[in-house]
Amino acid sequence: MKTDYMHKIHMGTIGDMKNLEHQYTEMAENGWMIDKIGLFSHRYRAVEPCKKRFFVDFLPQITMFDYPENEDAQSYRRICEESGWSFVAANKQFHVFCSDDDNDAPIPIHTDDRIHAKIYLKACMKYELPWLLYAVIMFCFSSPLVKGAELFLSNLSLFMAIGCCCFIIGFMWTLGFMISWFIRTRKSAKNDLPMPVVNRRLAKLRNRVVAVGTIAFLLCMIIGLVLEIVGGMPVMIGLVGLIPLSAVGVGFWIRRQIDTKRRTRGENVGLTVVVLIITEIVLIGVTVYAVASVRVTPNSDSLGGRPALTLSDVGVTAEPSYSGTRVEGTIAVPVNYGYWESGSGGSTDTQVYRAINRTLARWLFEHFTEQLNKHFSYRFDDSNYFQESFIALTSDEAAFWGASSGVAFSYANSDAVEVLLLKDKTILRITAESVNMDLDTIREAVLRLWVE
Repeated sequence: MKTDYMHKIHMGTIGDMKNLEHQYTEMAENGWMIDKIGLFSHRYRAVEPCKKRFFVDFLPQITMFDYPENEDAQSYRRICEESGWSFVAANKQFHVFCSDDDNDAPIPIHTDDRIHAKIYLKACMKYELPWLLYAVIMFCFSSPLVKGAELFLSNLSLFMAIGCCCFIIGFMWTLGFMISWFIRTRKSAKNDLPMPVVNRRLAKLRNRVVAVGTIAFLLCMIIGLVLEIVGGMPVMIGLVGLIPLSAVGVGFWIRRQIDTKRRTRGENVGLTVVVLIITEIVLIGVTVYAVASVRVTPNSDSLGGRPALTLSDVGVTAEPSYSGTRVEGTIAVPVNYGYWESGSGGSTDTQVYRAINRTLARWLFEHFTEQLNKHFSYRFDDSNYFQESFIALTSDEAAFWGASSGVAFSYANSDAVEVLLLKDKTILRITAESVNMDLDTIREAVLRLWVE
């Protein structure tokens, strides 16, 4: 006869574990017995409705590098079974026992409140707080890496930001709860009092918020990756996606090796270190090879039907020696491409951005303006040869280029023109350099870009 199973996502903390005793009891009364405990899920097995009492406990001496069925675990389970408890399931340190509610209550495993609280505190300090604090540090470190326009110019970055917003609510709530619970439990251990009671309804709501946020984050990451792949994923974005996926895969493989084969703790630590070193070497090698393999192939037809400034527009009749195209685009900035040509007579560079609305276009324009001003000021302020001027165009000057707003950069001792222009939802950044360059000719070429 086929056994029916039911899976439930569980994103609770160590402070929530005692509430699982009531949850398992209610599930057994409804015909579902806890059968298997995963990292983020619980599996229940269909049984006849029964009345059970459950006991949830931790065995802190079992680490992530220990074989789960080692001597410590077996000895601990034997002690509990001799006290009248039946072993049900375990996941590393986390153990679940039960007994029939109709029988006499088994002998309590913990009779000293202080020792009981210290066990939970030790488990929390060892397995939860470090990881949560590490996640906070990594979030604070990585959040400034993708900011401003970069957030809207990559589908992966955009959807990752949306996913982080969904995840951060439950995460911060959980972090605050854990710190509060840890402080209260430490007071209980100090004063020899029972562990603090955790409100079941709030805990259930908090865990659901965390679960929904986590699922939303994963879905957003997958959607962002799919959109990047469909749009022609750049090499660096591919590497950004490859690294965490590789880490997850390697982590699951290591976990399986530790959980399925009996080894000593030292052997498992050595296996983990060796595998991580090999993985790091492989990832570095792949990154170096991928970056070294990126080459700009001269191809004047690679732009397709996208309008851009060419050397002929700046008075250079010779064919370009080199040309390059960058074609991207996101749901926030559907049109995002660049094209450049260079030769012995000069060079041109065109960057076009078209946002989904004028508000975003205006914000991107202001961001690009600030970014360019800082870049050029930093680069040329201390130079005696280059003298750079940042000019905010008046409405009439912007209209000369067919735009509503714009800024220009001029250089002494250089036949170069660089303008950043905004019109409706479109942003143009044009750079041109040539000894035969005529401003009116460039203006006509730029006006054609707006029309096309």
